[in-house]
Order: sequence, then structure tokens, then C-alpha cells
Amino acid sequence: MERNKELHDKAWKLLEEKGLKLGEKMMVRSSFVEWSGYKEKYPFINREYKKGDVEYYYSSYDMIKSFRFKSENEVILANAIYLNMNEINGTNEFIQIFKFTCRVIGIDNAWA
Repeated sequence: MERNKELHDKAWKLLEEKGLKLGEKMMVRSSFVEWSGYKEKYPFINREYKKGDVEYYYSSYDMIKSFRFKSENEVILANAIYLNMNEINGTNEFIQIFKFTCRVIGIDNAWA
């Protein structure tokens, strides 16, 4: 992830050196994001395959990457919870918050 930031910063600086204004730099960046298809994908989601089919989804965030989820939506929710909690509280609190959230919004899964 640090490498991506370095590449982004280098590209941004190059656009500055070429004299592009902020709006122009944003247009260039947006066009590459849209062109790559990345805009439509959720970042930090990995898949675990078995016989060519997705068996589990999991997060690429270090604190929660060991947890497995049956759907992409579950790992999207897990990532959102992780990003909005204090990492100091650890995985036990994450599990409790995730279970509670699944119950509250009515997700019927192994976590709830």
C-alpha cells in the first residue's frame, strides 16, 4: 500500500510540474480511475477459491484479515466497521460490533 502512495504522489507531482491546475489534475486522475474499472470495485477485499469458485471473502486489513465471510457484502460491512472503530480495542471488540450490526440490520449469517 505504501508503494501505491509513492506512485500516486510521483504522478501527482508530475502533473504539477507540467503546469496543470487542480481541476485538470483531478480530471486526469478521475479518467484513469474510471478507465481502470477500479471505481466500481471495493478495495481491500480478497477472495479464497476452492475448485475455481469463491468459497470465502476476506479483508486485506491486517487486524481482520483472518476472518472469513460468505458474501462480498459481509466483508464490505466488516471493512466499514473496521475503518470506523479504534484499532486499539482489537479483534474481540470488532467481532462483537460486527455480530451486533448484523443482528440489528437483519443479516442472517453465521456471525449473527
